[in-house]
Amino acid sequence: MDEYKIFKIDLSHFPRDEHSAQIEGQLFLSDNIDEPGNMYGWSDDKSSIQIKDMSVIFICMAGSAKIMINMHEREMVRGTVGTVFTGSFFQMQHISEDFVCAMIAVSQNFMDYSGNVKMGIRFMRNAMSDPFNTLNEEELAETLDIYRFMKRKLYDKNCKYRIEIAKNFLNILKCNTFQSMENCQEEKEPAKSTSRKEEIFMKFISEVEKHYRTNRNVAFYAEKLFVSPKYLSSVIHEVSQKYATDWIDDYVILEAKSMLRGRRYTVKEICNRLNFANQSFFAKYFKQHTGYTPKEYRNS
Repeated sequence: MDEYKIFKIDLSHFPRDEHSAQIEGQLFLSDNIDEPGNMYGWSDDKSSIQIKDMSVIFICMAGSAKIMINMHEREMVRGTVGTVFTGSFFQMQHISEDFVCAMIAVSQNFMDYSGNVKMGIRFMRNAMSDPFNTLNEEELAETLDIYRFMKRKLYDKNCKYRIEIAKNFLNILKCNTFQSMENCQEEKEPAKSTSRKEEIFMKFISEVEKHYRTNRNVAFYAEKLFVSPKYLSSVIHEVSQKYATDWIDDYVILEAKSMLRGRRYTVKEICNRLNFANQSFFAKYFKQHTGYTPKEYRNS
C-alpha cells in the first residue's frame, strides 16, 4: 500500500528570485502558458497538500486535470477555476500532458475584502460549498488578460506601485469571479440533494453571518441548530476542514479589518460594534489572529 502523505505549504515554499512574479510573502503567480510542463512541483502523485496562511486559485487554460479540494472532486478543463482556502486540502490526482494552468497564491492579509464584507463572506461560503467555477470564453479571455498584465507589473521591479496595482487587479478578478459564480448558480439545474451534515454546515454559516458581531460562542450556534456544541464542532470540521470557532473568528476579523481600513470608526467604536468587553481584549484578539494590533493594521 502506498504511504499516504500530507504536505503543508505556504507562500514561503515558492521560489524567491528576481525571475519570479511575486510580492514576497504576499502574492505569487505561476503558470505554464508559454512553457508547458508542471509548475513548481504540482504533481499527480496523489499526495494531499494542506494550504496554510494563503488562498490558491487555479485557472485551467487547456488540457485537463483531476483535482480534489476538500473532498470535492472535479475534472478541470478549459475555463475551470478551483479555489483553495487556507486550511483546506487538495490533491492533484491526474494531470494531462497538455494541461495549461495559471495559479495565483495570495496571503490572507493581501486580499482581505475590505470595504465589502458581505461579498467576502458570501464568496467564502459559496467556494467552500463548491470550490469549482466555470468561466465562459469571454470571461476566460478577460481573466487571462488581467493575469498577464498583473504578472508583467510584478516583474517590473522599478514600478513604485506594484503592491497597489496588484491589489487592484486582484479586486477586479475577485469581482468578476463572484459575478460568474452567481451567474452559474442561477443557470444551474435544481441543486443536488445535500447531506444532513452539509445542511448543518450551511445553516451554521447562515447563523454566523447574522450573529457574529454579538456572539462568538459555539454553544450559542449549537442551540440555534438544536445540536450539541461538541457535535456541531465535529460536523463543521468534517465538512469544511475548519473548526466552528475558526469560521466565527474569520467573520469577526473580516469585519474588523474592513472598519479599520475604512477609517470611519475609531478603534474604540469598532470594539463596541463587535461587542468586545474593552479595547485591550479586542487588541489582543485581533493580534492573535492577524499578527498586528488594530492600530498597526490601520497604518500598514
